[in-house]
Amino acid sequence: MNTFSVSRRAAVIAFAVALSACSSTPPDELPSSQVAPGTQSRPVLSSDEAQNFVQARYFASKNKDEAPWTPSSIQLPQQPDYVVGAAGGAGVTHTSIQAAVDAAMIKHSNNRLYIAIQPGEYPGTVYIPGGSGSVTLYGTTDNASDVKIIMPLDSEIDVNTWRRAVNTAGRYMPGKPAWYMFDSCQSKRSATVGIMCSAAVWSQNNGLQMQNLTIANTLGDSVDAGNHQAVALRSDGDKVQLNNVHLLGRQNTFFVTNSDIQNRLLTDRQPRTLVTKSYIEGDVDVVAGRGAVVFDNTEFHLVNSRTKEGTVFAPATLPNIYYGFLVTNSRFTAAADSVAQLGRAWDVEATENGYAAGQTSNGQVVIRDSVINEGFNMAKPWGDAVGSKRPFTGNIGVKSEKGDIQRDLNDANANRLWEFNNRGVGSQVVTQ
Repeated sequence: MNTFSVSRRAAVIAFAVALSACSSTPPDELPSSQVAPGTQSRPVLSSDEAQNFVQARYFASKNKDEAPWTPSSIQLPQQPDYVVGAAGGAGVTHTSIQAAVDAAMIKHSNNRLYIAIQPGEYPGTVYIPGGSGSVTLYGTTDNASDVKIIMPLDSEIDVNTWRRAVNTAGRYMPGKPAWYMFDSCQSKRSATVGIMCSAAVWSQNNGLQMQNLTIANTLGDSVDAGNHQAVALRSDGDKVQLNNVHLLGRQNTFFVTNSDIQNRLLTDRQPRTLVTKSYIEGDVDVVAGRGAVVFDNTEFHLVNSRTKEGTVFAPATLPNIYYGFLVTNSRFTAAADSVAQLGRAWDVEATENGYAAGQTSNGQVVIRDSVINEGFNMAKPWGDAVGSKRPFTGNIGVKSEKGDIQRDLNDANANRLWEFNNRGVGSQVVTQ
């Protein structure tokens, strides 16, 4: 017997079987094809470099003597402190979410207070102020779509139009806990209210928890394809958790800031947020702002009925902060025709050509161990910066004689937008 021929035939059969298996395996289940250092348009981390980008690093405290925040899963009580629902419903204490929030904050409790929300659609804004205690808002079913907080707001409307839309029936009045938030927006002297006042839900509450609900800025397609921030959720607080929450909007759906009670962005705060098992939808800069945010097992979906392209992330991470947004075990989909982008830096302090390395914001994002499907631009997955318009500059470093990659992952002269071990049609690295 010719053993060489048999062996060769067996190898050919084995290869054919493997090829057949691969061709029938969905692309998002195949191993990642991303290899460090990637390309200048799509930089990829090595395994060693990726070890720096884990939840504990993002949730470290700015106080070196304080341990990192280690959040556990949200635990719901058998009996909530407040129940929101239709008048006359079983156990209902309030018919509006804002009224329940006001009641919780007026209590000035140091303990966490729980607000259960019965299924229904709740129009109008919700403002959750800072205070001595933390609040948990949650839908009473496991279906996030059963509870919907809805409000159409556009950053481009004037202050008087905004005031009439937001403060219906005296929702915000002097003496109420959230009055200072409303007043900071109604007192603006600018022509428009801007992004900072365009949120359907705005929270400054440290320790805020949300679970089993939907927040939607329903501005939608009623505007042109220009600049129309329409935030679903804005959060300024530290140690915030969202689980099974759907955020629906268009531009800047989820806006994370480190602002103070005067509604000003700060340079000495790094609020931390954990988002799990959630869904976030929009079209331009869907997740934007500054702070450390970890997304796990979350789906990001780009729609394109208002604009042909779209971007998922617009981080404004401070230059002296190493960690901004981290995405793990998540999924990216886009309705666009292979033109959508994963993100772009938001050089928030800089005007056109005004980026100053090491002085102005330099957004930081890592997307790892996730699925990026069709609709994304494989040749140029990251865009030029917002504000300064500086072109995207990937950092591929240099290889040592031993083949190791040597690069400063926080080089202020390059972007800090990275990937590691992603798979799916849109994750492929295109060689140029």
